[in-house]
Order: sequence, then C-alpha cells, then structure tokens
Amino acid sequence: MKCVCFKLKGDYGHFRPYYTTSSPTTYSLMPPTSIFGLIGAILGLEKIENSYYQVLIKAGLRVGIGVITPVKKVSMSTNLINTKGNYWVPTGRNTSGVRTPTKYEYVVGQEYLIFAAMEDERLLEELAIRLEEHCFAYSISLGLSGLIADAELICFEEVQKVEKEEYQEVDSAVNIQESGQKIQIHISPDIQYCRERYVKQFGKNRVPLDYVDVLFSANGRKIKVKCKKVYQMQDYIFTFLNE
Repeated sequence: MKCVCFKLKGDYGHFRPYYTTSSPTTYSLMPPTSIFGLIGAILGLEKIENSYYQVLIKAGLRVGIGVITPVKKVSMSTNLINTKGNYWVPTGRNTSGVRTPTKYEYVVGQEYLIFAAMEDERLLEELAIRLEEHCFAYSISLGLSGLIADAELICFEEVQKVEKEEYQEVDSAVNIQESGQKIQIHISPDIQYCRERYVKQFGKNRVPLDYVDVLFSANGRKIKVKCKKVYQMQDYIFTFLNE
C-alpha cells in the first residue's frame, strides 16, 4: 500500500465542531471529514452536493493527522454579517444590524502532518504530483475559507504495517477505541494529552453516521500507545483515523 505524507500549515485555523453551525470554539486538529475536503480541493473535485466526498469514499481514502508544532489558540473578535436570502443589506431591512461582533477561537501558526492512502492508485498519484509541484486546483484553507493554508509534500512511497505487540511511539493522533476495545496508553508526565471527538463519516445532507474519539499530544510530542493498526513510512509511525 502506498501513502502520501505532507505538511499542512497556516497562520490561523478554525475547525468548527460538528454539533453546531456557528461555534466560537475550534478543534485543535483538522477533523477527518475536513481532510477529505482539503484533498478534494487539491484534486479539483466538485463540491456540489458533496460529490467530492463520495468520490473519495469510493477511492477508499484513509487519513491520519499529527501535530508538528505545539497547539496554540487565541480568541479574536470577528464581524459576522447576515447573508440569508443571498443578499446583504447594511441598513433598512437588515434588522440584525450591519454586523455582529462575535468572539472566535483560532489555532495559531499551526503545522500538521497529514497521511493519506487510497485504493485508487491513480488518484493518489495525482495527489502526490499536485503536492510536489505545488499545483492545487483550488485554494486550500485551515477550516474557514478565508484562513488560507499551504501544503508541502514530504514523501510518497510504500508503507509497512507494524507487526509488534508492544508500545509504539506514534507521530499521529490515534483512535482511542480500536475494534470496540480501548487502546493501551503509556502515560508520560511531559506530554499534554488531549482528547477530541470528530465525525468519522457522514451521509446524505452531511448527517453524521459515525464518530471517532482521538488522542494526541497538544505539545507536539510523540505519544506511546499499544494498538494493532499501526503503519510506518520512513521515520514516521502513524495510524489512520477513519480505518
């Protein structure tokens, strides 16, 4: 199995939790479904009726993510405007006012490791080429469309499944429950452990079908866990969150 590993970075990022349409808080990591959107933008897949998502699901896309830089968050005021009805009126009919100042939380100066593997080798190779040539079909972002991001290919090669019944230091976030059983975690005092829940898969009209609880290090260190589905590529040891 081949896998693409690339670095994703940006000045600011905001990853809205799945349970609200407008949230002042942000996830620390880019959720799996957001990574699907990121890869879809790089490849130039259509967004209408989430067709990009269906294409990538059929391609057997599996994704993983790790933290390179320690997670930092700030809160800033953001002016929201009402665009319902496909128009914006600054006065008169706009009863909510010209704008609504709202506190938003952002991750700052964040760098991530993204791992992506597909059964569709042609599509995966196209992804690797676009990353290597820095030729994205659409602009990519860290969550919100205005938070422009950049991506850089690290490697594209075969991965090996790690067949060891012992603790492994992994570079990515890990699924806390594997095959219905909780993984074993080696606790270290110098690691800031963080747990978040993401949508693992959604169906028609973006209705969540499944969720995944993940564990990662918020200060950019490797965490030591004992789990079955672990992979290695070069010096990187990682897991897929939607496997």
